[in-house]
Amino acid sequence: MKASKGKKGLTVLFASLFLLIAGFGLYGCAKAPAPSKPAKKAAKKKAAKKKTAAKAKTAKAAKKTANAAAKTSAKPVSNNLETAAMKIINAQGCEGCHVINGKGGSIGPNLDKEGTRGHSLHWLEVQINTPKVHDSSTMMPNHDLNQAQLKTVAEYLESLK
Repeated sequence: MKASKGKKGLTVLFASLFLLIAGFGLYGCAKAPAPSKPAKKAAKKKAAKKKTAAKAKTAKAAKKTANAAAKTSAKPVSNNLETAAMKIINAQGCEGCHVINGKGGSIGPNLDKEGTRGHSLHWLEVQINTPKVHDSSTMMPNHDLNQAQLKTVAEYLESLK
């Protein structure tokens, strides 16, 4: 009989201990202490640093946009270049796959703002005459233009911003 009373007492003790520990967790008695004044100051400094970095990033983006706008306005497309390039583009059937000046197909990329993509004239020339050099799985055909035609089309596409 004494043995069973001992087991009951031990069970009650463990149950009480469990409830006590659970109570601390549930009611927040085991919360971390509030941060000290130096810790609060450090957190404020960190937040201020983030804010300053964000402002600098925004200013840098605004400057970049302004520079891009200046470049765009500094290099207008001549009517002669556009006319000559569009004759070549129409003869090659480029608008069957690409949008150019708001018109054309949707199989290939839209070329209305090709000049903003950062491709060099050489890259554009290679892409026009031998596109598989850049992407072996492309559907775009080789266009075998002569140097003058190639330069005209590449310069025109580079001017589209």
